[in-house]
Amino acid sequence: MKRILILESDWLVLSTLNDYLKKKGCLVNCAQTIERAKVLLLKHKFDLFICERILEEGDVLDFLDSIKEKKLFMRVLVVSQKKSLLDRIDTLKLANDFLAKPFNSTELYLKIDNLLNLERIGGDEFIENSLFLLKDSAGLENKNHFRPQELKILECLLKHKNMVISYETISSYVWGYRDSFPLKKTISVYIRRIRTKLFLQNLKIMTVKNRGYKLIDLKEKSI
Repeated sequence: MKRILILESDWLVLSTLNDYLKKKGCLVNCAQTIERAKVLLLKHKFDLFICERILEEGDVLDFLDSIKEKKLFMRVLVVSQKKSLLDRIDTLKLANDFLAKPFNSTELYLKIDNLLNLERIGGDEFIENSLFLLKDSAGLENKNHFRPQELKILECLLKHKNMVISYETISSYVWGYRDSFPLKKTISVYIRRIRTKLFLQNLKIMTVKNRGYKLIDLKEKSI
């Protein structure tokens, strides 16, 4: 069962989202302040965090940037009246998706569904169900040829196939939230190694300048 955290100061929006998600069978926790959201994040592990960007306490991006829980990985959808190109870019550096206010409820629900329906596969189950073969220097299938960090990076990219994933998202997924992230150059080295070990040619890791990476399946239409 998916657990969702909603941080929203508008009670009508908050209650509407709460009702919608509960009807979908989700566990929902609600907060109207950043302080309350902090308490809930320490208490539970969430699959999705839906948050209003500008609150009386300040900009929620500062809050997202300060999250330090170890091995915490959740998708983030930010809803905001700040919708200039620069604002959207700043938001997407820390969030998975963005929606401008005022918004259409159908669009909001579709974004929520898309984020919730992204596959969450871990460990050996991920390896066995992936759409590729791993190849060692002798040409044999061998998942052990991948280093643990390479597997986690590849897992993160596959879970978000056809989406641009930032360096920060990859770092938090692989190494957990911490005071300092690995250098972008370090992640780039891992990506180069992964590229040399992908056997099937239908999967390709693209570099998106100044944003991160995108894994695409050449047999499908890229989003």
